[in-house]
This record gives sequence, structure tokens and C-alpha cells, in this order.
Amino acid sequence: MRQIKINSTIGSEIITVQNVKDYVRIDTAFDDNIITYMISMARIWCENYISRDIVSKNRTYYLDSTNGTFDLPFGPVSSIQEVRIDNTVTVDYEILGLDNETIELDGGYDERVLITYVTLGINDNLVKQAMLQLVSTYYDNRADFNSSDSQDITEIPTSAKTILTSYKTMFL
Repeated sequence: MRQIKINSTIGSEIITVQNVKDYVRIDTAFDDNIITYMISMARIWCENYISRDIVSKNRTYYLDSTNGTFDLPFGPVSSIQEVRIDNTVTVDYEILGLDNETIELDGGYDERVLITYVTLGINDNLVKQAMLQLVSTYYDNRADFNSSDSQDITEIPTSAKTILTSYKTMFL
């Protein structure tokens, strides 16, 4: 079994309330708190969709067994703080991969592994655009509805998914 935990969020959101207000053309401050929550919701959805952190985080990853080489989810990885076997023995390891996301332990271990690491986050215009589209959709559809006269919003806009597809990774 694999488990991952966010210990803390280190970075800040890559879009601001003002970015959203400019994008959606909102002129008042009445909904600033709602927009702040929607920015966070959009980022979390995007992070889960692409399996990468947009905002830097400190994470702990647990594996109940490994052959000695494994990938850390939600990279790119900024730094690795600790690698432990059976929660007691600190082990030597080598960092591999383009984004420092692959760990190779010295020797093979068929035991529980606990890794604490910091992700770098992604901050570019494509991700910002996807987040702006999501927040715009959330803002325009603030309540659940189901009526024969209205369009039922049950999916994230296809254009946001298309934008994020190049970032999407899979861990097996």
C-alpha cells in the first residue's frame, strides 16, 4: 500500500484574486473571499489531474515495500529531507530523473520506506490559464442545479483539461 501526506504548503497561489477579477470582468470586492476559495479549489483540482504540485509542498510518502527504485509523486522534487526504512533506519540513496523524482536506495529493501521531501511546484502561463478557466466556471456555476431548461454542469471544461494534458503524469 502506498500513502502520501501533505505536511505543509510552502508556496503561494500562482494566480491572484485580481487576476480572476480581470479575467471574469468583476468590478466589485463583494466576492473576493469566494474567489479566494475558488482559486484554491481550482489549484487542487489541477494538481490532482496532472499529479504534480503547482504550489510547493512538504510531503511524506510511504511505501509498504520496494525493490529499491521508485518515483515520488507530485514532483518536480526540490529536495529530499529524509529517507527511512521501517521508520527507524536512515538509508543512503541516489536521486535520479530529470525532475529529481526517482529514488534509488543503496541495496534492495523489501521493507517499509518513509520519505519526506519538498516539491518545487509549477508556475507557468498554461497552468495559470487552466486555473483561470476553472475559477471562471466555478464562479459562474456556484450552486448545483438540475433543470430541463438549464445546462447541467457536471464536467470540468474540456479546454482546461486540454491545456493541462501536457503536464499529466501517471505513477504505476
